[in-house]
Amino acid sequence: MKRNANLTRREFIQVVSTAGGGLALGFYLPAKNAAATESAAAFAPNVWLKIDTAGLVTITVARSELGQGVRTALPMIVAEELEANWEDVRLEFALAHPDKYGDMTTGGSTSVRGSWEVLRKAGATARAMLITAAAQKWNVPRETCRAFNGEVRHEPSGRRFAFGKLVEAAAKLPVPADAPLKDAKDFRYLGKSLPRLDVPDKVFGRAIFGIDVKLPNMLYATV
Repeated sequence: MKRNANLTRREFIQVVSTAGGGLALGFYLPAKNAAATESAAAFAPNVWLKIDTAGLVTITVARSELGQGVRTALPMIVAEELEANWEDVRLEFALAHPDKYGDMTTGGSTSVRGSWEVLRKAGATARAMLITAAAQKWNVPRETCRAFNGEVRHEPSGRRFAFGKLVEAAAKLPVPADAPLKDAKDFRYLGKSLPRLDVPDKVFGRAIFGIDVKLPNMLYATV
């Protein structure tokens, strides 16, 4: 079955929003209305993208990891357009909640294909807002600033702001209607071999598998 992940500008704007004190962006998921953005305390994230004051970027993955590498591939898409530092990227698995996260099925090689456009747009929109926030703080033309590796840089002066220093200001800005995507020739992560985010937990025995689940009064059976 082919899933159409295209969305109109109006649809994208409807699901991208800001929450008080922090930068929060919602992603549109095919075949389901986008999950509502959660508002919380300062710098609190929504269910999809978190950028905290330390500059850590956490992506919530709503697809199952079955060995295909989706828990690394999907964060790579966002990190690429966001211009995040890969070392600052973290991930969280979403709990089963289709009303909150939309279509959470995994199969048919659709995880990346079905998320490609919307995750790129979400990352690009966040990048645009961070750049605008930095330009306003410096009182310089926006065109003289660029994001790179977890920072916004003012090219003429060499001044820099880490993403974490811009989150609160960026959250107060209007969401751009059509943030430009990066040209494929400028990709730093996509198409490259990066360390999988799930390997350390597996190597050091921290990964939780089904056999590790323990519930009160749980019974065991063997066949």
